Amino acid sequence: MNTKKSSLFKQFYPEDLIVLGISPLILFGLVYFTSLSKSPDYSAIITPAASLLVLTFFIIYQRSTSNGTVKFLRSYLHIPFYGIIFSAFQEYIHKLNPTDYDTFLLKADLSVFGFDITRVLEPLVSRPLTELLTLSYFSYYVLPTLTFVLLYFAKDPASLLKARNYLLAIIIGWYGAFIFYLALPAAGPDIAFPEHYTVPLTGLSPLTNMYLENLAKYLKESFVRNTFPSMHFGIILITNYFAYRYKRKYFLFCALPLGTLLAIATVYLRQHYLIDLVGSLPVAAISIYLANRIIRKAA
Repeated sequence: MNTKKSSLFKQFYPEDLIVLGISPLILFGLVYFTSLSKSPDYSAIITPAASLLVLTFFIIYQRSTSNGTVKFLRSYLHIPFYGIIFSAFQEYIHKLNPTDYDTFLLKADLSVFGFDITRVLEPLVSRPLTELLTLSYFSYYVLPTLTFVLLYFAKDPASLLKARNYLLAIIIGWYGAFIFYLALPAAGPDIAFPEHYTVPLTGLSPLTNMYLENLAKYLKESFVRNTFPSMHFGIILITNYFAYRYKRKYFLFCALPLGTLLAIATVYLRQHYLIDLVGSLPVAAISIYLANRIIRKAA
């Protein structure tokens, strides 16, 4: 009996234990708060629940197969799954903590830095710059996948371990940030203080403008509260650390320039306060430290 338990436990990497430990709790919360509604609609639970089952299947099945695609997916699927479980968590975060802390965060900016960065940047707003920074902001959804793939498929005997090291770091950062989203929920400057801005954010292409309009609509109509810390910036910090460590050319010509533009985009596009970026520094540093330590012990 003990042998079977030990064998089952060994099927899970540390990143698996984090995700498979936290995700069911988030789903339970979603079910619970949905059930409190006068007319419960459980459709929002289907996608995260099904995705969790798929992820769990690949994690367990890969131990019994030598199929390369299965082995890749058992790790990679953590990245898109985060977006799904994040949305599930955001469905009821305001029911757990209905207070928004945007005023607190703005006052923190004014106290610490002496200015509101989003208003300082407003005179610089232009269609070409908005186009560039919107594309850079969107790279947040691409860089984790690109970095993981480059590390995973590198011609290096330690490629899997390096890819897992990176994956574990971003998972610790992503899921650790849930604590702050719950403790300090905030909508962001553009949603909380629209009266502060007189210059609209408009890009050059219809696609960019559609993205900006849909983003604004989604944030206004939903209860997304993921402002502090800025994990857009946090994940970029983690990505650049591993890119510098393992893929120097990729760091110099892709991760660093895109990451720099993305950091500027978070405040230029009025999605974050400057204190959000500062708050992501210790989150990223702790995530990297813990991931490195855990992977060293597991190696």
